[in-house]
Amino acid sequence: MDFQCMRSIAQPVKQLIVKFLGLILYMFNLPMALFIPPSVFAVHLQFNLLYQFWIHTEVITKLGPLEWILNTPSHHRVHHGRNPYCIDKNYGGTLIIWDRIFGTFEAEDAKVVYGLTHPVNSFDPIMLQVLQFVSLTLVSSTLRPLAHIWNTFWATPGFCNKLSVIFKGPGWGPGKPRLGLPEEIPVITGKEVPFNPVVPAYLNCYAVVHFAVIMDLYTELLATVTTLSQGTVLLRIGFIILSLASFGLLMENKSKAGILEIIRCLVFIGVYKLGYFRSQFSFLGYAYEVGYKKWSDSRKQLKMAVK
Repeated sequence: MDFQCMRSIAQPVKQLIVKFLGLILYMFNLPMALFIPPSVFAVHLQFNLLYQFWIHTEVITKLGPLEWILNTPSHHRVHHGRNPYCIDKNYGGTLIIWDRIFGTFEAEDAKVVYGLTHPVNSFDPIMLQVLQFVSLTLVSSTLRPLAHIWNTFWATPGFCNKLSVIFKGPGWGPGKPRLGLPEEIPVITGKEVPFNPVVPAYLNCYAVVHFAVIMDLYTELLATVTTLSQGTVLLRIGFIILSLASFGLLMENKSKAGILEIIRCLVFIGVYKLGYFRSQFSFLGYAYEVGYKKWSDSRKQLKMAVK
């Protein structure tokens, strides 16, 4: 998909996870409070996020003089590339002038191959964000970047070197530059194949419909978060993460994906029955009532048969 809208749609979920973990990333923004009014910062933070929606595309090539000032699709393609010349380049959100000033700018040259230098072949957000941090043995033979950092941290001698493992580039090692050696970056052959398992069409449709429901639940959560208890907010966030994990396993054709999806649906029915979920989709309430009634009738008939 040329216009990577899904990445921008998934960004709010990512922000929820960040908030859930303690707003760690926002600590880097605190010094700006000494110079910038909070209201101005809040507006520009959202504008920066909205601006990045349209730059995730291959349809737009070059924008002439604007390339000198703004972060354009061409510049941002470099940011997402795994080509050696793309590594650690073009960090700007809206303006590219900062990359030009601090030496991290790189113009688009050869065709950009997207992704990590060592691809992570999974759609499961829990696997990608959490389990990979523990050990490589938990995630089969697929290289997980954070697991690599974790193992390197404990294998590297010296306290200062251990801090360098965390705060310097993932390719760093004792005696190497801050970002590692460029020659250690895998060579791009042009034959790289993106991770794209083949799944049946009905499964794709199922995932799209349920993802739309989850996005509706997320939108409703944003609209009512100030009126909800902390427990309810955490419950909804947990269910969103569970849903994304289940969808990821479905898209990978994992053998146990069906079991997890059944559990997820049962959790949804139970939580919806208890009133912890609301939806702007009116058909959800009707579908729930029909499904719950049929389940109750089946249960009653089973009890009658047993007696």
